[in-house]
Formats: sequence, structure tokens, C-alpha cells
Amino acid sequence: MNQSKRTYITTLAVVAAGILVVGYWLRPSQPTNDEQVRAPSETELSRLAHITQRRSLDNVTEYFATVARNVQTVVVALPALNRSGVVWEPGVILTARTKPRFPVATTLATPEGDLGVTSVVSGPHIPIATIGISDIQNLATSRRRPATGIKTGAWTLAVWRLARTMQFVPTHFLGTTRVRCGERPVEELLTNVAWTRAMLGGGLFDLDGNLIAVILPCGDRYAAVGTLSVETMLRDGRSTEGRILAHYGVRFELLTESEQAHFGRGPTVIVREVWTDTLVDQAGLRPGDILVAINAEPIGTLDQLDALANVIDIEPFDVAVKRTNTLVALVLPTAPAVRDVTRERTTMAGIVWDRPPAGYRIDDVLATGPADRAGIRPGDRLVRIDGQEPIDLTHVLDVLSPERENAVFLEIDRAGRRWGVLLP
Repeated sequence: MNQSKRTYITTLAVVAAGILVVGYWLRPSQPTNDEQVRAPSETELSRLAHITQRRSLDNVTEYFATVARNVQTVVVALPALNRSGVVWEPGVILTARTKPRFPVATTLATPEGDLGVTSVVSGPHIPIATIGISDIQNLATSRRRPATGIKTGAWTLAVWRLARTMQFVPTHFLGTTRVRCGERPVEELLTNVAWTRAMLGGGLFDLDGNLIAVILPCGDRYAAVGTLSVETMLRDGRSTEGRILAHYGVRFELLTESEQAHFGRGPTVIVREVWTDTLVDQAGLRPGDILVAINAEPIGTLDQLDALANVIDIEPFDVAVKRTNTLVALVLPTAPAVRDVTRERTTMAGIVWDRPPAGYRIDDVLATGPADRAGIRPGDRLVRIDGQEPIDLTHVLDVLSPERENAVFLEIDRAGRRWGVLLP
């Protein structure tokens, strides 16, 4: 081997030895037998768990947001009413009714701007109203399903509009119960969310985007009312009876057999209920009036009242009723008189006075008693007995004493709804 090769090999050996020496001194120190590898602290573990949960929560939130976006075209804004509505069927938006009279016209928010729309179904007896729209709006129609089959604890999603902006909140479905919305029994869907006025008219959806309830007022609170109950109310509002009640504020019924005996008449039509500040109330009709004729045509059946449900630019009706054996002639207008009721009740001091409550307040009703069976409840007010206003409380106690032998027809007021019932 020549001298150059020996020098090359020696150089490689020296370099390799140097690398080994440097690596040895720079190697990480190893724990001694007395030292242990440090385990993560509780704080670090908790932070790691929170990071994992946050990522999972972000994923769930995005999932709910996706469901809300999928149904946002079904939930619309009604700016003039300051509430939401749901597209119930093609050409029909359903929303919540909060006042006795729903406005004849309102506005619908669309991408092109606010659009004027008209009401179709409403009435003081149902907490819903519908608005007619043109099919050219191309709004998606809700897919509806009953709550039957939804498991307790399942996720649902409430969606509504607030200042035209979509809002949503996930909820847990807790089951259903039967409650009363005003005078109507309905199915309420129970959740872990407390509904507010801002949510009225919004919808409760399952995670497949099916509408399962509408958020409506029920007395002094708000509830998610199942779609089957809403459909029942909608059919009622579309009926002849419902349209008459919505337009005039009156419900007619046939006399019961016991009422026929009490009034000494055969089968005929009675004014069953009247709502305050409506056309019938302004005309002077009362619960207990027996309907005799409309425009000089004798009335004996409910079918003869169809003309009242079709009011399109027609003259007022001349109505004749029998009231406590006296024939009374009244004029029933087809449109409300133009008057400012608030201005009429305003004083120079700037105070607006409410009308005093009529009649005598009923503090309690004995369970299973005649009044209870007749539907009278604590808080109702007794307005008239057999068409006459009571002189005083002593007069009321005398007429309604347990020793009385005859039935009496009572006019009862409950939150602006006056209705008549025969107390045996």
C-alpha cells in the first residue's frame, strides 16, 4: 500500500473517532435510578381535555348551524309585526297572533325588499294567523311531522328571525303534554329552553329539517305547539264559523235541548259568545240573544249564516234578535268605524284610562259543582243573569242560591270574551 492510501485511511479513522467523542459529550443526560420521567400535571391534563371538548363542541355547533341554514328559507321575518313566520304550505305563511284583532295587511321581508301581504286566517279564538303570499316568491315550504316517534332526550333546533337575522338554539326534546292555549286544548312539546316573545312565530325542527312545532302564545306564557294541533286550529279558522268569529267577533250556536226549554223556543240560533271591541260588540249584540232574522230573512239554522262569512264591499246587515222576550233591531257593520279609542279615553293630564271591568268577579268554583261543569272558572266575571245586570251582590246570591228551582242563563266575561251558559 502506498503512502497516500495509508494517509487517507488514517484521516478517516481520526474523523470518525472525533465524531464519536463529540457525540458522547453532547448526548442527553439519562435519569439516574433516583430520578423518574415527569408525568403530566393535573392542570395539563385538564387543559388537554378542555381542548378536546372545545373541538368537539365547535363541531357540534357547526352541525347545528348547518341544520339552521338548511331551514332558514322556511322561517321568514315579518318586520311590521316584529316576529317570525313559517311557510306552512305553498302561498301561506303561518305566524303567531298576540292581539284580539290581527292586522288586515302587514309586511314580509324578502331579498328584494319588504313586500306588502294580506292576512287570510285569524281570529280571537286561535293563537295563530296566516298570511297569503304569491307563489312567485319561490319560498321553500316546510316539511312537517308530528312529535310521535321522537325519542325523549333527542336534539331539536328552534329557529326564528330577530331583526331579520336568523337565530337558532339547540334544545333537548323532553316529551309532550296536553295544555290549553286560551280556550283550546293543544299538544305542547316540552324542551329545556324557555320560550320568549322574540321567538314567537318561529319553528321547532328535528335534525332532519322537519317542522315539529310552532312557537305560540298560550295565555300568559309561550309554548311550542305541535303541528297536528296547529293544523286543527287552522281548519277551525278556515271554517265558516271561524271566519265569522274572526271578522265580527261572534260565535253562533244552536240552542241545546235544555236551552230550548228555558227560552221556550224550538231549535234556533243563539249568540253564544261576543268578543270585546269587535263589530258585534259595537253593534250591541249580547250572549243569549236569539237570532230571529238577517236582512228580513228568518234564521233557523247555522247554514243560513254563510252570507256573514263572505263580506266583500257589502252594506251592513239588519239583524233582529229576541232578548228577554223583546224583539230588538240592530245594525251589524261589515267594517269597523274609524275612531281612535285611545284618544277618547285620554284626559288633559295625558292619562289613558282603561274601561272598568264589568260584573262581579268569581273568586272560586266548587269542584264538580254545576258551575264547574258549565265551564265557569275562578277569575271569571258574572255580567248578566237572564239578560239583566245584577242590582248588587245580594241580588246575585239570591238568584243563584242553592234553593232556586229554575235554571238561569248567565253571561260570563273572561279576558274580553263574553259567553253565555245555562246553569241548571
